[in-house]
Amino acid sequence: MDDKDLLGYLLEALDENAKAEVERYLNEHPESRERLALLQQKLEPLGSDKEASAPPPLLVERTLAKVAEHICAPKSELPQSPPVSSSPAVSRSWWRRADIIVAACLLLTLVGVSLIVLARLRGPTSAAMMADCKNNLRTFFDALHAYHDQHGQFPDVSKEAPRDVAGMVVPILANAGVLADSVSIRCAGIGAPLTCQFSLTDLRAMSDEDFEQRSPTLTMCYAYSLGYRDPVGGQCAPGVIKGSWSQTPIMADRPPAEGLLLNSINHGGTGQNVLFADGSVQFLANRTRGGDDIFINRAGRVAAGLDAADIVLGYSAARP
Repeated sequence: MDDKDLLGYLLEALDENAKAEVERYLNEHPESRERLALLQQKLEPLGSDKEASAPPPLLVERTLAKVAEHICAPKSELPQSPPVSSSPAVSRSWWRRADIIVAACLLLTLVGVSLIVLARLRGPTSAAMMADCKNNLRTFFDALHAYHDQHGQFPDVSKEAPRDVAGMVVPILANAGVLADSVSIRCAGIGAPLTCQFSLTDLRAMSDEDFEQRSPTLTMCYAYSLGYRDPVGGQCAPGVIKGSWSQTPIMADRPPAEGLLLNSINHGGTGQNVLFADGSVQFLANRTRGGDDIFINRAGRVAAGLDAADIVLGYSAARP
């Protein structure tokens, strides 16, 4: 797929069919998300003047009035119409050509304005998309909380070695019978809801090659905690920072490609929704919280934290 298609996708310049084609390609070729993230990074400088200044009051109405005035104004350089014939008047529609043109201009302008408004209302950074994503993360929390009640801890993906990737949290929750059918592995800012297509049994039975190809799609648009290392280097399940559930991130919008210290691309790079262990969801404008980068450990790696306070939320294919 050409970069121009990915750029069109990032700039929301594609029609629905083209957008669906790009999303299908990204799902089938997870490695292409790195290209998408690199393009997103190159677009970052353009965001400095992203916020447009407020238009003058009644701009649309005054513009339409000017258009109508121009169309309907007499053209002095043209010869005047001949005098009206004294023959009997022929009945005609009250619609004149100028009337039709003005009406068409009004209709096209209103449609254009409506499309722009709808795009802003339903774009990846819109309040509606943010709310949908937050609600989806809360549905994940319901499953995580129910699993914690059953097992006394949050899912530990390291126990699934050699299938120990962050994305295994979804089939683990589904296998425990606590995952709602409505939960989506695709963020609302990226596209329509999507459920994981593989069961825990399916994934355990796959060849290593098949699993490597499918692991990036298990949580697709979300990241899950990779746990942490104890003082002797042992792997521990996701814990709670000094007993503070409200300060412990457990899931979030997925990070960009490894090595890029940017925000998630789920919401246009403006930040990421983060689910905390107490069930609250916050939108963070940057990927650090209290000086801790939630997507890498203190050694700068996408791996388990160096201790319980070193939170690392890994993308679907990330390993502890």
